[in-house]
Amino acid sequence: MIPTMIEAHLRLRHTGFEHHVHAPAMTAQELAAAEHVSGRRVMKTVVVRVHGELALAVVGAAEKVNLGAIDEATGGTAELVGEEEFARRFVPCEAGAEPPFALFGLPIFVDEKVERERTVLMPVGTHEDAVLLDTHEWINCEKAQPVANLGLRVQ
Repeated sequence: MIPTMIEAHLRLRHTGFEHHVHAPAMTAQELAAAEHVSGRRVMKTVVVRVHGELALAVVGAAEKVNLGAIDEATGGTAELVGEEEFARRFVPCEAGAEPPFALFGLPIFVDEKVERERTVLMPVGTHEDAVLLDTHEWINCEKAQPVANLGLRVQ
């Protein structure tokens, strides 16, 4: 079940969202498999620190975050943040199922390749719930900043 505050955010800002319930998926790749879709359409949210502040980096399920791309886009130095440092910020979400939504008050950076996808699928606070959104609506509503080369293909 989608946490109440996230569902309210979706209803307010993403009127055309489609809720999907699936088998437990702990990773974005597992979510792609559970939903039988390409990993390019499944978004993985990674928490980073830039200029001493938390931010979200969003890439495709089969990619890793290119911290250098965030450095270049922001003029700062980006670093990965451990779950213990940010988990409380995303209550009531399950660890690892944090959605990239502005309601958490963090800047959102998204790999510009994502803009090529008509829709994106992402977890919405649990490992059994996902939401399908229009890509451009999500980028606009959540004020996600596209960044060139943010996602790097995992070898």
